[in-house]
Amino acid sequence: MNYVLIESTYEGDAARFGNLQNYDDRFELRKGIPLTGRIPSDAAYRMRDDYPDNIELHESLYNLDRQLVVNEKVKAFLDAEGIQHVEYLPMKVLNHKGREVKERYFIINMLPLVDCIDLEQTQYERNPLAPKKLMEVSNLTVIEEKIPADFQLFRMDQVQSAILIRRSLAEKLKAAGFRGFNIAELSEFDAA
Repeated sequence: MNYVLIESTYEGDAARFGNLQNYDDRFELRKGIPLTGRIPSDAAYRMRDDYPDNIELHESLYNLDRQLVVNEKVKAFLDAEGIQHVEYLPMKVLNHKGREVKERYFIINMLPLVDCIDLEQTQYERNPLAPKKLMEVSNLTVIEEKIPADFQLFRMDQVQSAILIRRSLAEKLKAAGFRGFNIAELSEFDAA
């Protein structure tokens, strides 16, 4: 399998963040639609008050929205790797006191969604409120031939909470020493 899962995670004293503030349509960030210019300038992730001692900023920030929020170093790395079909949406990062940190961060918005789930191999239930979406997913399997060759980082159309990355790119990201990322096999995905 040439693709693995990627998500933001926390370790040690890494700061943890809640949901994106000051942007009422944050679920649009999972729809694979262009959002440049639509995110308000005061959109921000704030450090969670229930983890007051966790203040260290990693290159990728763990957040409850399950977005990839990365700093300028990761953005530059991805640009150098020629990653296409993404846009970097600038947003603010606030400490526990509500003060903006100096380092710049971006939400990686992946465009468009990719229809590649193997519905025969993947175990799932249809979402009764949105029948085109899957829930209770396990044994996530994709049909790689349905993934365009130039897509190295993307979301899938029927399971938008999962973010896939080409295995070779994930290995380079890990070798670069960036903190705050978790890489896992597709079969490890488990979401309600």
